[in-house]
This record gives sequence, C-alpha cells and structure tokens, in this order.
Amino acid sequence: MKQNNMKETILSAATDLIIKQGVKNTSLADIAKASNISKGTLYYHYSSKNDLICAIADMHLEVITKAVLDCVHGIGTDDSSVNMVNLIMEKISSIEGRGRIHMYLLCEAITENDTLKESIKVKYFEWRNTLKQEISKTVKDDKDAEALSFLLVSVVDGLVVQGLLKSETVPYENIASFLLKSWL
Repeated sequence: MKQNNMKETILSAATDLIIKQGVKNTSLADIAKASNISKGTLYYHYSSKNDLICAIADMHLEVITKAVLDCVHGIGTDDSSVNMVNLIMEKISSIEGRGRIHMYLLCEAITENDTLKESIKVKYFEWRNTLKQEISKTVKDDKDAEALSFLLVSVVDGLVVQGLLKSETVPYENIASFLLKSWL
C-alpha cells in the first residue's frame, strides 16, 4: 500500500473513532487496530497522537474551506444578498458528518492543544475574510461587510451545535433575511 493511501486509511479510521468516542477516549492503539496496522506502522506515519489530531484537523478544515469557497464563488451576481447568506449558512452548517468532528477539534484546541488552536485560528480568519470579500460586493459599507462576516461564522458554529443536538429545524432563509435587513 502506498504511503499516501496508508495515511488516508489511518486518517479515516481515526476520524471515525473520534466521531464515535471523542479525542480523549481514542487511543493510538485503537486507531492502529481500526486501520488494520501495527502500532509501529502508525508511529511511522504519525509520531504522536497530537500529529495525528493536527492532520485530521487539516483535512477537516480543508473540507470546510472548500465548502465556503464553493459556496461564495458559486453565487451568481444576480443572486440577492439574502440568497447568498442563506446558502452559506445552510451549506456550511450541514456539511455531512463534519459537525461532531468540528466540535471535538474545537474543544481540543480550546482546552489543551495550542498547535491545533493556531491552525484553527488561521482557518477561521481565512473563512471570515473570504466571506467579507464576497459580502463587500453586495453591501454598501466595508465595516458592515466585516461585521456580517464575523456574525455569519458565529452563526454557523451555533447552527452546527444545534444540528448536533437535533433541537429543531433551522429556518435558514428567515435567519438570512433577518441578518441582512439592517445592512441593506
């Protein structure tokens, strides 16, 4: 098996285990077993659990970044601001299977993993900046575009939490309309 394929296998198995058990309850031995490899082979590819967690985070954050970029670049110039915000919130908050791993990674970054924290901070800045640039095309004031970009990232994180709790159906279009009323 090629090295990249082995890393993908390990990342996939580790992600699945972390989604089920959380970061703390997932050991490298569990990951090796789920990957059908020895612990030595696992250590060959990832020298520590922290290295593996950072690789999972990189993969996860790239998926979300791609979704953000696809979302904002896929919006036609004829689309309204409400449609843009609605699409962004709905798409990002419902990325298949990503909510739980996102929350585990955020908790790990906030509580004890400074390397992961820095990586996530960079991605959040990138997401918010991308949103700000796109929003700037449809709102009058750059300060409003910046404020809305911060608000959207925060709203999406909240919607991920609500989705994980399965509390209720989220009215994305109504939220988008409400958020934009003061800016338009």
